[in-house]
Amino acid sequence: MTASSPVRLAGVVDMTPRGLMLIEGEGMRWRLVGDVIAAHLIGKPVTFEGTIVAAAITAYYLAPARETSPC
Repeated sequence: MTASSPVRLAGVVDMTPRGLMLIEGEGMRWRLVGDVIAAHLIGKPVTFEGTIVAAAITAYYLAPARETSPC
């Protein structure tokens, strides 16, 4: 299977028995693969970029989500 075009998603990183997962606001779960270090972001909102292959995303960018202004 070939990789898709790059995507940017937002969600929360969670550690599961299968490894790191990105959980989007609607509940969609993506298994994270790649060399991105995410242990310090578990349980926190993140912005994520990568390519989707089946139910996994090969990561190339992961960072804390920026908080939006209440104004």
